[in-house]
Amino acid sequence: MAELPIRFVAFAAILVTTTLARAGDIEPVRYDLAFRRQGAALETVEVRATARLNRDGVIDFAVPSWQVTDVHALAGSLDTSTPGRWRLRGQPGSEVAFAWRSQPAALTRILPWDVSQSVLVRPDAIAASTNVLFALPDGPEDRPVDVHWSAPDGWMVSTSISQGIQKVARLGGGTFLAAREARTSTRRVGTATVTITALDGARDVERIADALAHAVADVVPPPTRHDYTFNIIDFDGKSPGLSMTTSPFGGTVYLTPGVPDDAWLPWLLAAATLPGQTPGDPATAWYAEGFATYRTVSELFAKGYLPPVAFARMIDQAATGYGNSPFRRAPQGQVEDSFARSRDMRELPANRGLLFAALLDARIRAATGGRKTLLDALARMGSPAAPGPALIDAVAAIGAGDIAPLYRRYIVEGQLLQLPRDTLGPCFTVGTVADWSGWQVQHVFAKRSCELRGAAVASP
Repeated sequence: MAELPIRFVAFAAILVTTTLARAGDIEPVRYDLAFRRQGAALETVEVRATARLNRDGVIDFAVPSWQVTDVHALAGSLDTSTPGRWRLRGQPGSEVAFAWRSQPAALTRILPWDVSQSVLVRPDAIAASTNVLFALPDGPEDRPVDVHWSAPDGWMVSTSISQGIQKVARLGGGTFLAAREARTSTRRVGTATVTITALDGARDVERIADALAHAVADVVPPPTRHDYTFNIIDFDGKSPGLSMTTSPFGGTVYLTPGVPDDAWLPWLLAAATLPGQTPGDPATAWYAEGFATYRTVSELFAKGYLPPVAFARMIDQAATGYGNSPFRRAPQGQVEDSFARSRDMRELPANRGLLFAALLDARIRAATGGRKTLLDALARMGSPAAPGPALIDAVAAIGAGDIAPLYRRYIVEGQLLQLPRDTLGPCFTVGTVADWSGWQVQHVFAKRSCELRGAAVASP
């Protein structure tokens, strides 16, 4: 079996949210998970969603998975004719409901290519990324949802979501596992809890939990620590296979015994140490999301948690997302105007901001002879309401010159941001690839000759 690509629902993009309405203006969508069994064996998982219609008499949901079966209306009418969309209609103000089921339980232990996009159902377990398990309603990602389940007696549940009211954003990239038997390890880091659970296999959950807790304690300031849950699902396979999703709340990795922990653990550490998800503001998303991500992965690299190749692939993810965006030249005014209506636009500011942070970090190091970094400027800023002017003042205050022209060019005007080849320091190189039409996308590579020796290698 060929090695599977790692799928990430993490870092810059996962922090993006919308502010179409205040959460208190919308009644929560209720979800009920039911475990349908034949005797002691799980046969399928059923999800029911109940919502009250607004004055338009309609609510749209994103289809959670192409493997969904038996989708049907319980109250109101259901239209499934639009690919990727389920639409419920009814009288304005009325309650509508519909349900769907997973594929039937199967005993297969071979890792399929689309496992991270599917609900794994076995007679003794169910596992899924929450964005695959749930159909999410269109609209603001701070919309309240009310989630409930009742696992079979004696089963354990390991999930990044909670029973009861929470924001729909939590359902967008978390993890859910329920099993008759699994191994779990939990650590407390101040007020936060990190939990690692393994279904089958021989993964050392105690060692992994220790590593995760240590990184959180070392990198994340106490006020911004948050709970994190990660589930490990082992499959059979003659050759290494790996498929992974992560978010700031939790994640899932599906892998074969031949895959070492080092192949995925760095991404877990980065996801768990990112700031928790909060409602986004299109005016400041470039800073609140992009700079937060760059600061986190840079600190993890500097402190030895990330090898160069992992750091490079994380920055490459943002560079690729930005380079392929149809809005990569959109000025800030257009970003704010279209943010709520376009998913592509909602993903742009975080990626643009991360690359701008990398550009400024390199400039500050060059201007100060390596004595100062972007982190020194950010430490002076606190939580500014207007991060652009505050950033300009902070960089000037540490002796790194006037960055106002750069800020105006890349953030305000939205000109194409291309990183110089040596932006990230001696361990990395930035390359630019152009297709037949001249469209250019940048990629980040770690140099094979560069080895990370603890914290001795400076952050990029």
